[in-house]
Amino acid sequence: MKTLLPLLVAVGISVSCGAQVPDSLSRADSLSRLDSLARLDSLGRLDSLARVDSGLRAHVQVLPFPAVIDAVLRDFPHQLGHITGELVLAQGEIENYSSLVVLPDAEQCIVTRYHSRRDTTASWQAKMFSSDDFGKASRQYQELFQKLKTCYMSLLDGRIIYLTGKWEAPKEEAAFTTSTLRLPMENWRYKDVKVELELVYLLAEWTVNINIVSKPPDNEMGLQ
Repeated sequence: MKTLLPLLVAVGISVSCGAQVPDSLSRADSLSRLDSLARLDSLGRLDSLARVDSGLRAHVQVLPFPAVIDAVLRDFPHQLGHITGELVLAQGEIENYSSLVVLPDAEQCIVTRYHSRRDTTASWQAKMFSSDDFGKASRQYQELFQKLKTCYMSLLDGRIIYLTGKWEAPKEEAAFTTSTLRLPMENWRYKDVKVELELVYLLAEWTVNINIVSKPPDNEMGLQ
């Protein structure tokens, strides 16, 4: 018994010491795993954000010319909320957003929102062409007017309302020329909606723009 007792004590100490090492290692291993999980979670969130951002960009669609005009016109009762993308520029009482529908060959399509006391409307603009050559810009201006005359707004009952307007011939000596088209319909929501095709000379360059706006005349705004 005297010989066996020291042996049992030695075994007990050995077992006890052996049990402490795995416990220490397990805590270190746990911390390591938590750190790894945290890094994975962080990377996972970044990856998710990247996928969301990519999804937002994917919503921007280049559609056929009439389809874009139709989508913009039908969204005017909703202040263009369905086709408004990410904020591009905020300046004073004006905010510019990317448009989720884009015309073919457009240099830029944006939604502009006004938030002044007198004007809370939204408008849509497409920069279609720019050149220092008046002849080229004038031809683009004329071709775009012909395209706009084939555009329409589709109604829920299946009817199609085509744009109608007057052609304003451009002149090189005029720095600003505008042809205006409207929807020939008796609907108060579209009373002030107009499609403006403009040829503008600014900073030694001719620019052709399409503006779709819903704004009462300045004399009416002054009465508000």
